[in-house]
Amino acid sequence: MKGPLNIARSKQGGPVIFQAGASDVGKNYASKEADAVFTGHETLEDAVQFYQDVKSRAVSFGRDPDEILIFPGIGPIIGNTEEEAERKYQEVAELVTTQNALNYLGRFFEHHDFSQYPLDEPFPDVGDLGRNSFQSGTDKIKRDAKEKGLTLRQVAVQAATPRSSFIGTPVQIANRVQEWFEAGAADGFMLAAAVPNGLEDFIDHVVPILQERGIFRTEYESDTLRGNLGLNVPVNRYAKDTANVGNN
Repeated sequence: MKGPLNIARSKQGGPVIFQAGASDVGKNYASKEADAVFTGHETLEDAVQFYQDVKSRAVSFGRDPDEILIFPGIGPIIGNTEEEAERKYQEVAELVTTQNALNYLGRFFEHHDFSQYPLDEPFPDVGDLGRNSFQSGTDKIKRDAKEKGLTLRQVAVQAATPRSSFIGTPVQIANRVQEWFEAGAADGFMLAAAVPNGLEDFIDHVVPILQERGIFRTEYESDTLRGNLGLNVPVNRYAKDTANVGNN
């Protein structure tokens, strides 16, 4: 069907575009086109480096760096004590069988069958597998395995039972969230439930602490996702052409 769409523009101007991927291609695309980026990092240092890299690339594309938001993924595990939080992690980790870990690992390498290799020998050479799916993640897995001399079993278990750096009491988790935010590693966070009731624990016990510190909102400021993310409504790319037509 030719011609313009005959419905009004949405209130937020257009959908909020999220991108996920930490390869150079992915970061360039995000910096040029995305409103927000989902990412994942094990250390604060890596998160800060990624944040600064994407923001600087956005500037190189003529964008305001505040127009693109960075959301590291975290899976907080919260307990009334450090010991309780650690126990929750161990209970979930122990549920993962070796076969399940191999299947999970294979998803990142284009569903490669890792069960064909000896478990306790060095991680196998899988060539370019993973380049077309989770390039940044699979490159890191292969690099770590080589540098640390990890076996296939070790790689699979680590992939399937990642140890979050956000494990502890509500105050400790709030401190870590604040640390990452104030260090320039995140504009917000993508939360995942690492254990049963993990999201509820965060909402009930960590969010109130962040609100008391003035780090997290107490009310929503807008009735759109874009507005609540603090993103401006994008300029209508056809507005100029429409104005020119009207003036002719």
